[in-house]
Amino acid sequence: MAASPFGIPPLVRSNRWRWSLLFLSPVASLAGVSWWLTAPLEDIETTPPSVSHTRPKIDAVDTAPATTALNGPPAWPDQPLDGEAAKTLLLETLVDVGKRLDRIEGYTATFRKTERLRGVLGAEQTLAMKVRQRPFAVYFKFLNPQEGKEVVYAEGHHENKVIAHSTGVSRWLVPRLAVPPDHPLAMAETRHSITEAGLSNLNDKLIEYRRLDLKDHKAITILDRITDSDGRSWLRSVHRHLNKDGTRPFYQVEVLYDVESRIPLKISNYDWPEPGREDQLSLAERYAYDDLKLDAPLSSLDFDPANPAYAFHRY
Repeated sequence: MAASPFGIPPLVRSNRWRWSLLFLSPVASLAGVSWWLTAPLEDIETTPPSVSHTRPKIDAVDTAPATTALNGPPAWPDQPLDGEAAKTLLLETLVDVGKRLDRIEGYTATFRKTERLRGVLGAEQTLAMKVRQRPFAVYFKFLNPQEGKEVVYAEGHHENKVIAHSTGVSRWLVPRLAVPPDHPLAMAETRHSITEAGLSNLNDKLIEYRRLDLKDHKAITILDRITDSDGRSWLRSVHRHLNKDGTRPFYQVEVLYDVESRIPLKISNYDWPEPGREDQLSLAERYAYDDLKLDAPLSSLDFDPANPAYAFHRY
């Protein structure tokens, strides 16, 4: 079975060493052949995919209420707020955030994720993250628990493929993978395509579902403020959906927003419970952005697997 792009490979230093591996053992032979067949990193610039992953400017799709504040997001309530007023205020806030994010060229963050895959909730993963907004590009380096894996995607380059490598024994067998973002190997250890990564994509999704909430009188939205265990203050929205009609992927959603910027930095999504067991929520996925640096000084080299600071090379 082929390895996933997030589970992949020490470097063979010369052709002589590579050929010597072929005679050591069947496993070594397979490793040698894998290295031999791995294509070199040639950047073939391509036209963006037929359905581009580049996000449209939010102004082009802005149908938020006309009361959105012109000089920043509307004031967040000091006391818990629910009902229609909470839904409207939150949508206005998210649209304002989207417009401000659209003006940012790129950013860096420490990204944390916990996902339930095939019914099993995995351990939290921590990754260093770089994002360029347009053309869309993402770079990840795993920090924990499998330190050293790297993944990069840059729209319009390398045939619009995700390029990834792992560490350890698996890299001897699969030195590097280059596959479409929706390929089963690219999706083997994640719930979402890399083209969905980033704060703007998250904010756009939140806008989409909040518009649905405004049309659904049974959808519950509560806005409040909390302080976490580290003493940091957050703005929070909690959403519960009572109509399992296929329009909402989760029963309950909790989002934490930065107090100053209103940018959504943490989200926890909970699966639909069995009838009568609504008090027994099961976490489906949780994502968090720490150490966010907006307008970070990024260049095309940050999203190029040939970057000498990265380890995507074959040898």
